[in-house]
Amino acid sequence: MNWLSRFSTAVFLAFFLLPLSNSASAAVSADLRVLAEPNGRAVQTLNGGLDGWAVTIVRGLMDRTHCKAAIEAMPWARAYDIALARPGVVLFPTTRTEERDPHFHWVGPIFRVHWCFLARKGSGIVIHSLDDARKVGSIGTYFGDARDRYLAGLGFTNLQRAASDATNYRKLEYGRLDLIVGSDTGLTAMAEAAGIDPDNFESVFPLKEVDLYVALSRDTAPGTVEAWQRAFRAMRDDGTLAGILGRWYPGVKPPLDERLPWRDKKN
Repeated sequence: MNWLSRFSTAVFLAFFLLPLSNSASAAVSADLRVLAEPNGRAVQTLNGGLDGWAVTIVRGLMDRTHCKAAIEAMPWARAYDIALARPGVVLFPTTRTEERDPHFHWVGPIFRVHWCFLARKGSGIVIHSLDDARKVGSIGTYFGDARDRYLAGLGFTNLQRAASDATNYRKLEYGRLDLIVGSDTGLTAMAEAAGIDPDNFESVFPLKEVDLYVALSRDTAPGTVEAWQRAFRAMRDDGTLAGILGRWYPGVKPPLDERLPWRDKKN
């Protein structure tokens, strides 16, 4: 092959194979399905579209990874089942637990929350331990939620499951529940979403500190997973993540470490 033939071959590769490579990369992004559960200030409908601190974070990740998918809002149980069963699904915000850990690839942590038992102010309910909570008549949980599964795993038999957190807040307000499981940062937004004054409730016992992540379904392409994880690290390191959280929760800083006690205890 003379030099002219070699040059022609190189030109062909540069102008034809490279665009094909870019098209393949774009196809990976286009194939992603991004699912979110409406959840307080994390994911909410505003002016006909989705907004919230978690939505803002994920849109930033999508921009950095050239993902053009639309974010779909749907109930948690349905979104979770889809993410478990299909490749190329992004689900957020997702509590990372020991049970869920092996079923997803994880991007984050994006937020740290404290679970707690909430009661109506003036109810007279005093909780000093988990055993005290086991003795109340009813505790409202959200079906399929990590907090529901956590208490069920601890042997709680007085759980009343609802299809939404808003329903639980209303039941608590009207005296149909003794306690519900909430979080320190979610109380105000969830109560307001239920049409109830958040000052009507109070935290009566801290439960657990957990981290929220963006989860990618297990069979998602490795290159896609790596790109999302790399994009997250860049958002965290350049201050973008802190800026987003600060706009929604002044003074709250993003978690800078991964807390995976179920892994640590095995080492």
